[in-house]
Amino acid sequence: MSTHADRLSALRDQLKRDRLDGFVVPLTDEHMSEYVGAYAQRLAWLTGFQGSAGTAVVLPEAAAIFTDGRYTLQVRQQVDGTHWAYIGVPQTSVAGWLGDHAGQGARIGYDPWLHTRAWVQEASKALAERGAVLVAVDTNPVDAVWPDRPAPSTATLSVQTDDQAGQSSAQKRAGIADWLAARKADAVVLTALDSIAWTFNIRGKDVDHTPVALAYTIVQADGTADLFIAPEKLTDAVRQHLGNAIRVRDRSEFAAALASYAGKRVAADPERAVAAIFDALDAGGASVLAQRDPVVLAKALKNPVEIAGHRSASARDGAALARFLRWVEAEAPKGGQTELSCAAKLLEFRQASGVLLDTSFDTISATGAHGASPHYRVDEESNAPLELGQLYLVDSGGQYQDGTTDVTRVLPIGPPTAEMRDRFTRVLKGHIALATAVFPHGTNGGQL
Repeated sequence: MSTHADRLSALRDQLKRDRLDGFVVPLTDEHMSEYVGAYAQRLAWLTGFQGSAGTAVVLPEAAAIFTDGRYTLQVRQQVDGTHWAYIGVPQTSVAGWLGDHAGQGARIGYDPWLHTRAWVQEASKALAERGAVLVAVDTNPVDAVWPDRPAPSTATLSVQTDDQAGQSSAQKRAGIADWLAARKADAVVLTALDSIAWTFNIRGKDVDHTPVALAYTIVQADGTADLFIAPEKLTDAVRQHLGNAIRVRDRSEFAAALASYAGKRVAADPERAVAAIFDALDAGGASVLAQRDPVVLAKALKNPVEIAGHRSASARDGAALARFLRWVEAEAPKGGQTELSCAAKLLEFRQASGVLLDTSFDTISATGAHGASPHYRVDEESNAPLELGQLYLVDSGGQYQDGTTDVTRVLPIGPPTAEMRDRFTRVLKGHIALATAVFPHGTNGGQL
C-alpha cells in the first residue's frame, strides 16, 4: 500500500471483519521495550510517525495519535493531520480519550501481548461508562494488513564472559533464587530483554542500538532456568556457556509453559510483563505475585569489573568525541558540512577505536532551529547545512563490549554571540543546581 491513508483504510476494513469497533496500536513489543525490532514497528508503518514513544487509536470515524511533549513538532511533520488527531500525553490518556470517543456498546480491540494489566484495567473502566468493552485479540489486525512486515531478527547470540561481566550467570541466578526464597515463591518470569541478557551473560543483535535478544525466561527457586528463544540463535559456544542448569526451549513454547504452574507461587513484574502473561498464569492456576523484576536493582548495582568497563568505555568514547568536536570547530566554519555529514564523521571517529559494536541510539545531529526539537532525527529530507552564527547540538553514544555511552554537547559555529553565551550559561547553571540539589524523599522532577 503506497500511502498511510491506504493503510488506515485497510485496518478499518480488517476491524470490520474482526467485528471490532476500534483498535489500540502502541509502540512497544511483547517485552514492553522502549526500543523495538522492525517487526514490531506497527505504529510507524500505520501512521508514518518515527519517534520512540507513542500510541494510536483507530475508530470507525476517528483516529488519534498520542505523543508526549518531546514529539509535539515531529508528529505534525510526519503524520497527516487530515486523518489523525494529535493528542498530547499525559494531559490526555489513551484510556480517557477512548472513554470519551468510543461508541455506545463498542468493542475495542487490543493485543494483550502489547499492554500491561494496569492499562487494560484502566481502559476497561473508562469504556464501561459507555457500555463499551475492551476485547483481547488472538491475532493483531495490523499484522493482518501489513503485507511486507519484517520477520523477527535471526541474529545469533554472543557470550559476555565472566571476565567481562564480573559475575557468572550461576552467581546471578543464585541471587535470584535467594530473592524467591525470601518471598516463598517458586519461580519468577523475566520478560525485559536487558534483564535476560544480564542474567545469562549473553548479548544479542535483535534490536537496533541495544545488545539484546528476543527471549523470555522463567527462573526457578533452585536457580535453574528455562530460556525461551529461537533455537537457531544459539551457537555451540553459547550452548556450552549456558550449561545444563539452563533449559533452552523454543520461544513459541513460552505461553503454554505459563499454564503449567498450577498451585505454584510465581512472581511477575506488572510494569514489564504484559497482560497476556498474567492472564496465562491466572488461567493455569498459579498464585501470581506482582513484584518488580529482581534483576532491575541487581543490574543497577555495578560490580568493580562493570565500573572499570564503564570508565574504560567512557574514556575511549570521550576521546573520539573530543576529536570530533575539534573537527567541527575547524571545518564547519569553512562551509560544506551538514547534519548528516557530521553524524557520519562522528561515527568514523568512534569506529577508529576498532571496538565499537554499534551506536547506542540514532545520533541527534541538529543545527540551528533543529536543535530545539527534542529527539530530532536527521534524514535526507531534513538535512540542514551548518552555517556561521548557528549553534550545533550533537547527542550521541556508543555501544562497546565493556560499556555504553550517551553524551550531549552544544557548540557554536564561529564566534558565539552574547545571547548564545547567556542562554548556554543559564542552562548550565540550571543543570548544576539540579545536580547539587538536596531534596526530601518523594520529591518529583516537576517540583525540582
